[in-house]
Amino acid sequence: MKRLIITLAAAVTAVGASAQQSGGLLMDKELLMPTDMIELSQTQFNFGTARAMAMTGAFTSLGADLSSMSINPAGLGMYRQGDISITPMMSFARSKSNAPEYGRNSRDRFSMANVGVVINAYEGSRSLISLNVGFGYNRIADFNYDYGFVRQNQGGTIGDVYARQLDWGGLSKNSFYNGGGSGSWNWNNFSPEYWNAALAYRGFLIDQTDPDNPKTWKPTWVGNDAAVDHYTMLRSKGSIGEYVLSVGANINNKIYIGASLGIQSVYQRKYIDYVEEYFYDAPSPNTPDFGNSGLDYQLLRWKLNQSVIVEGTGVNFKAGIVYRPTANLRLGAAIHTPTYYSLDRKFQSSAAGLAYANRDSDPNVKPDAEGYISTAGDPNMTSPLLVDDGPNSWSFVSPTRLMFGASYTFGERGVISVDYERDWYNGIRIKDNPSGLDSQSWYNDSFRQNFKGSNIVRVGAEFKPLPILALRAGFGFSDSMVRDDKFPPASPIITQTTCYGAGVGLALSRSVRLDLAYQYMSSKTSDYYLFYAEDDGGYSESAVYSTDINRHNVALTLGFRF
Repeated sequence: MKRLIITLAAAVTAVGASAQQSGGLLMDKELLMPTDMIELSQTQFNFGTARAMAMTGAFTSLGADLSSMSINPAGLGMYRQGDISITPMMSFARSKSNAPEYGRNSRDRFSMANVGVVINAYEGSRSLISLNVGFGYNRIADFNYDYGFVRQNQGGTIGDVYARQLDWGGLSKNSFYNGGGSGSWNWNNFSPEYWNAALAYRGFLIDQTDPDNPKTWKPTWVGNDAAVDHYTMLRSKGSIGEYVLSVGANINNKIYIGASLGIQSVYQRKYIDYVEEYFYDAPSPNTPDFGNSGLDYQLLRWKLNQSVIVEGTGVNFKAGIVYRPTANLRLGAAIHTPTYYSLDRKFQSSAAGLAYANRDSDPNVKPDAEGYISTAGDPNMTSPLLVDDGPNSWSFVSPTRLMFGASYTFGERGVISVDYERDWYNGIRIKDNPSGLDSQSWYNDSFRQNFKGSNIVRVGAEFKPLPILALRAGFGFSDSMVRDDKFPPASPIITQTTCYGAGVGLALSRSVRLDLAYQYMSSKTSDYYLFYAEDDGGYSESAVYSTDINRHNVALTLGFRF
C-alpha cells in the first residue's frame, strides 16, 4: 500500500531510483508531523450550549445563542436582552479497532462545554435596532480517547525499521558513546530522530554486525523464523477551548452582522505503549529455546513507551451575516480565518528489553544466574526530554472555513436549519519550527499534494409542543480531507465523522431556562501502519490497522435572560 506522509529525513533522501521512506503510528513522534496538524485543526461539530449540541451546531443562520460567537457571530444581533449561561458536559469515548482489543479502550471525561454572557449594549429606533456584545468560552475539540489492540503471529518487527534508519543515517554504534565507543553513553552525540533506534540498540532489539561498516544494523537477537506479537496502546487527553469576544448588530430587523475575535487554548498529551514478544517452535512458545533457534542470545520481549505533550494558543477572526428576506426565512454566511497556532512541544521515550542467553558467547553480555538478560536498572533506557519552546516552538495556520446556512421558522412552534461548511485542509501552512529544521517547503507541499477541502453538512430541528417545552434533534456529517483515500496517510487521522443529536429544553420561568442534550459522534480513522520502512533493499511493515472512535456527550445548560 502506498503511503502519503513519510518521515522528514526520508522525504529529502533518495537511494538510487527509490526514496527511503518510513513512518507509521509509532514513528516520528519527536516531530510535529502534518497529520498532527490535521488533528489539531479539526473542529467539526462545536460543543457550545446544549441547544446547539442537540441540533449538531446547525446555527449559521440561527442566532440568539451563545454558541453563535464561535459559529456565526451575526447571531448575536438577534438578542434583544442580556443572556448568561453555563454548560457542563460529560463525554464517554469508546474505541474499536480491526484487531482484538487489548488494554483500555474507553475514556470518560467531565468538562465545561460553554460559559458566556451577552450584554444588550444599545437599543435604537432607527436603522440600527440593537447592538450586543458577548464574551464566552466554547469547547470546540475533544482529544480524549484511548485505544489498544494486539495482533499475533506477525512476521515484522519494528527493529527492521530502526535498523534501516541507522543505516540511512550512517550511524555506527560507536556514535552513541564518547570517545568513539571507548567512553560513556552520550545522548548528545546524535539527534532526537535516532533516539528510539538507540533505545532499540540498548534494549537488545538491534545491533551492528560489523562495527567498521555502519550499514550493517540488524535485529541480531531475533531469529528470521520468529513469530512476533504486537501489543499497542494509545492514550490521548486534552481539548481545544476557545475564548471569544464578539459583537453583533441588528439592522432594520432584516440584516444581522457580527464579528468575533477567538483565542484558543490547546492542550494534548499522548502516551503510546508498544510491546513486541517473540516466539519460536522449539522447545515451546513462551520459553527460551536453549539454542535450538541457532541464536546465541534470544530476545523474548521488547517494550517502547513514548510521551508527547503539545500545548499553546491560537488566534483567529470570524465574521458573519444573516439576512431575513421574510419573517420566517433566514439566510446566513460566515467565514473563519485560519487560526494561527503557536505551540510548545515536549517529547520523551523509554524502552525495556528482556533476553535469554542460549549460549553465553560474548564476554560483554552479563546474564543472571538463570541465563536471563534485562535492561532493568539501566539509566540510559530513557531518552532526554526534548523541549521545543520559546524561539524553537512550532507554529502553523489551520484551514480557512466558510459556512452557509438557511433556516425556516414555523411561527412559535418550531424551526428547521441546514448548514454547509467547507474547510480547506490543503491550505494548512507551517510558519515556524525548531531552529535547524529547514523543512517548511516539505510540510507545505505535503498539504498541497496530499489533502483537499473537507465538506460538512449539519441539519437541526426544534419543535415546541408547549410554550415551555422544546424538543430538538440534529444530524451532521463530515467527509474526508485526504485527496486519495486509496493511499491513506502513514499515521492515523480522523477522516469521517457522523454526528446525531437530541435534546429537550424547558422554560422554568420567563427568564430561566434549562436545556439537556445528548450527542453521539462516530469517527473513523484512516488506515495506518504501526511502522514501515522501504528502500532499495526492500520493505518492512506491520499489519494495516483502522480505528473507530465513538463518543457519547451529555450536556446541561442553565441560562438566565436579563
